[in-house]
Amino acid sequence: VDNGLLYGKSSTIIDPNGDMTRAEMAAIINRSFGCYVKADISKYKDVSKDKWYFEDVAMAVQMGTYNGRSNTAMDPDAPISRQEAMTVVARALELDYDSYSKTDLSAFTDRSEISNWALPYVRAMIGADYIHGRTKGLEPLDNITRAEFAQIFANIIGSYITVKGSYD
Repeated sequence: VDNGLLYGKSSTIIDPNGDMTRAEMAAIINRSFGCYVKADISKYKDVSKDKWYFEDVAMAVQMGTYNGRSNTAMDPDAPISRQEAMTVVARALELDYDSYSKTDLSAFTDRSEISNWALPYVRAMIGADYIHGRTKGLEPLDNITRAEFAQIFANIIGSYITVKGSYD
């Protein structure tokens, strides 16, 4: 919040235990990486030009972090699953999926629930030590909370530099 990445649901509510939506995550990724170029997203019929997230979804598609849930639907108001969130972040960071292909997932009792399309990204996020799971599992199909997503960024960034200068 202090770094301008995560906004509250209102001026007095952060909603840390609430589900993060696909649109909210797109906006945070865009703010984090300074995105400004937009793709043509007219094929996604559920992303209205009058919604607050229209430009954020267009930038996320251009950046290559987002795909639709189908050829014509983005589902921006829907909660984003944990495996989808790991996929988006791994794409944004351009992690080398091949170098993490042998990441051991045996510590996670629910590893078989990870979708095949998400597996390289999940392995990369765990191998890079950005994801530690919930309790004993990854719970890849569950929705990610706003607090959990904030924790991922804290694991990745450590501190976010917003002032020009020299840093060690």
